[in-house]
Amino acid sequence: MFYRLRPDVPGALADETVLDTSVRPPRVEGALYYEIDNWFGDDLITAHPCFLVTEKMAAALAGSGLGSFEIRGAEITYGEDAHERLERHGLTEFPEFRWLFVTGTAGQDDLGLTPRGRLVVSDAALEIFRQGNLDGCEIEEYDADTHQ
Repeated sequence: MFYRLRPDVPGALADETVLDTSVRPPRVEGALYYEIDNWFGDDLITAHPCFLVTEKMAAALAGSGLGSFEIRGAEITYGEDAHERLERHGLTEFPEFRWLFVTGTAGQDDLGLTPRGRLVVSDAALEIFRQGNLDGCEIEEYDADTHQ
């Protein structure tokens, strides 16, 4: 079985990120720059068309034996009120984040993307993600006819 994940969006791609918009979904050209404004503690976050994971989740995925992804570096910055909001949520510090560069096809590989860039994962991959915090992530069974 496969699942579509809709992670929390605690920020946005920073202006320094270069997107190739001639393809769909858009593709990051070069480095990924992400600015966090209001993180609630999830180990998987997004800003279309990219996904990021905490260092802890990156290590779990890398050691899982699953395929169809790469863990890449990302330049993370924090919005003006990000640290204040972090404390309001009872958190003390931001973790390191890594770019989860998905290379698979939705419904076929452990981690895959739909033609619109939506994240779809296998049972085995979902088990790894559930080892972390996914409180802000919507999870639903994947249906190729409705989840494009």
